[in-house]
Amino acid sequence: MNLPITSEADLMKIAHNIYEKIKYEATEEDIISLSNNIKLLNERGLSKLNHRLIDGGKKIWDTFAEHNFASSILPIIGPRLLIDYEPTEDLQRPPDFKINKNDITFWIQIKNLACLERENRQNKIIQEIERQIKKIQVGKFLECSLNNNFAEDDIELLVSFIRNFAEEAEMGVTFFFPDESTSKARLEFWKPHKSHLSHLSLGSTGDLNAVNLTGLAQEQIKNSVVNAAGAFNWASDERTINLIAIDSDRHDDIDICNALFGTAYEGKFPGGGHWCRHHDGIFEKSPYHETIFGVITLRKANKWTPISPYKMSFFANKTFEDHLDNLTSLLPFEEIIHYNMRPPMGSANFNKP
Repeated sequence: MNLPITSEADLMKIAHNIYEKIKYEATEEDIISLSNNIKLLNERGLSKLNHRLIDGGKKIWDTFAEHNFASSILPIIGPRLLIDYEPTEDLQRPPDFKINKNDITFWIQIKNLACLERENRQNKIIQEIERQIKKIQVGKFLECSLNNNFAEDDIELLVSFIRNFAEEAEMGVTFFFPDESTSKARLEFWKPHKSHLSHLSLGSTGDLNAVNLTGLAQEQIKNSVVNAAGAFNWASDERTINLIAIDSDRHDDIDICNALFGTAYEGKFPGGGHWCRHHDGIFEKSPYHETIFGVITLRKANKWTPISPYKMSFFANKTFEDHLDNLTSLLPFEEIIHYNMRPPMGSANFNKP
């Protein structure tokens, strides 16, 4: 049943109430973006997904990922194609979305990899740090990585700490707040190569705990993909395309490649080294090499807000590479990544046996 929307004010109120449930201090732009997406989904027959988001619950961040995805692809696929949310076919576990085009059925299961509840709290802290350091008249960039135990009460002391070191700090030197043994934040400063900055600017952010858990990222991705693949108890082919779309703002492509294609390593061969992959990737395993056509990575254009269009890349299962045109006729991708693409040099996960 469609939402009872009679005015733009109704939409704005619905969006505002959703943000209140997640304790997110939404800007007017945030509220307008979400209200526009709700209206779009309502018009395209996806009111069930709107209701799911309004109802909230423990899995609201998963629903945000689904809502973002639908809002991102609806303008792309156009008004003529029908898209079903949790289709009502006689399926034990229906995938999240079903789209039909030119006698091809696209089944899409969304998986949210990000720890968004914790990330939402840290994002608010980072935004406040960013606002305050703009008052520091030092023309440098700052990288700031926060630990789990960093709280809003620490912001004022951290900004004071930053102010004390920003002017004299040299590139490549790491600073720990308040000190290395009890670190709550790790900082690095650097000067821009070409542009001129009038104040200290936040260049990048990170998560100290995520850095410590880098080795686990590959297994986390594997487990998430396997869980999502449980929605498909049929094989993919040129007319049946099973896709897993993962909200992966916090995960590097190298970890995703290792999880899907197999762990990259540098082998020894006559005449020199050569990179290879172990046969431990999801696409190498049964039944996933037959059921998963490929994996779409979803990264928000603006990672600081719950609502943002997705940038999409595609990781192709080599079993179905001859049928990629059937997928790209539906969705465009920023990049299509294949099994034989070389991993980045210097990656922590590019191993020597």
